[in-house]
Amino acid sequence: MSWADARATLESSNLQQAATSAFICLLVSLLSVVGSVCLLNRVMHSHVSDMLLNDAQALQDRAHSRNPQALIEVLRQQAAWEKRPAYYSLVIDAQGRPLYGNAELLPLLACSTPTCQGAWRHQELTSEAGRKQEMLGLVVNLSDGARYFSAYNLQPMLERTQVVPLLGGTALLTILLGSLGVSLRYSLHSLRRIDRIRDALQRFACGDHRATPPQDPHGDEIDRLGVEINASLARINRLMNEVRNVTSHIAHELRTPLTRLQNRLVSASEKAQGPVQEELLGAVAESEHLHSLFRAVMRIGEVESGRCAHTFEQLDARELLQDIREYYLPLAEDLGSPLHLEVDPGCSVLGDRALLFQALANLVDNALKYSPRGAPVQLFARPWRQLVQLGVADRGPGIPTALQSRATERFFRLDTGSGVLGNGLGLTLVKAIADLHGGSLQMEDNQPGLRIALLIEPSARPLLP
Repeated sequence: MSWADARATLESSNLQQAATSAFICLLVSLLSVVGSVCLLNRVMHSHVSDMLLNDAQALQDRAHSRNPQALIEVLRQQAAWEKRPAYYSLVIDAQGRPLYGNAELLPLLACSTPTCQGAWRHQELTSEAGRKQEMLGLVVNLSDGARYFSAYNLQPMLERTQVVPLLGGTALLTILLGSLGVSLRYSLHSLRRIDRIRDALQRFACGDHRATPPQDPHGDEIDRLGVEINASLARINRLMNEVRNVTSHIAHELRTPLTRLQNRLVSASEKAQGPVQEELLGAVAESEHLHSLFRAVMRIGEVESGRCAHTFEQLDARELLQDIREYYLPLAEDLGSPLHLEVDPGCSVLGDRALLFQALANLVDNALKYSPRGAPVQLFARPWRQLVQLGVADRGPGIPTALQSRATERFFRLDTGSGVLGNGLGLTLVKAIADLHGGSLQMEDNQPGLRIALLIEPSARPLLP
């Protein structure tokens, strides 16, 4: 999968919705785990506190007094038949000397921190074996200044109870990751279907009017969208066929009369003399201009609709520009305008040779017409980002930046009073050829003059039938 495909997948609405839901659920689960741990800690502390109070009361009842010796005897009897690994006890006299129990609890009795105020003690200790212990204990005053201290190590209990929320959180995270995986699969499936629709629309726009996206009237919303798109494309095809038929009929009806008119004017001019002959020759020139205009309009229509014959192949840019230079070299020599060739090594494009030749020939023709006599004209080919520039640079008046977007409109001419013949269709045809190749037309100020180029893919095949 390429980076573009991965980015499209990450930006798909299905995956974003699933990721958002998963993030919210994951946040809630984390808060739930933390809350559960805190709640279990509080419950555990409360339970152990009750156990310590009950143990202290039970020991005093069994000893029938607060006498330290009687209490020690009861503790010995209890230790003989009851095993509680997390339970610790200590009896000290009035001078703080241990009488019975675990002497390692003495630091808890001497504790002066805020957590050790009163009869309760809650502090972390490290055992002789180096293990962490969280001790919660109760101090009971006995007779003669002696004290009895009982405590529980909460660490093993907390470790056992914290497994429950952690397992729950892990299970929930696994479910969320699974849902993300399922969403990713459906997102990829939806993107592939959308890509098929986009590919069909692009091929239709490039001239393949048989291209249709997949459709299923009984499918989901994407399938129903395909049905509506197919209906729209069918209507567009029907309307285009009607326009094409009308255009073909008009072309058939007008071409023959124009040809006959031109032939009669030529015959009449050969028989006439003087001013009449000059007028007839002017009429012949006007009829020829009508013929060229008619052919240009028909050619643009064929290229824009993709109905013109075209075969794409790998072309060497130097050979293509060299052929154009040789074709226009006699005209350039008559005008005194040198034709320079500048091609970067290894430049090649994928396209139709005849169409690209026609587009570049139009650009060279414009450059020679609008440039001053003797001004050089440059044909160039160079890499530009991931594309190749095929173009022409001249020293003519150029095209103002504000009007460059209109320069490719049909019949649009910047200067109609310069005496240069034209019909305003040259750049329109060039843009149509660039679009047919999946490229674009680029215009820049040459300071002075115009630098205009076709941006063509170097190797990737454009979306064509």
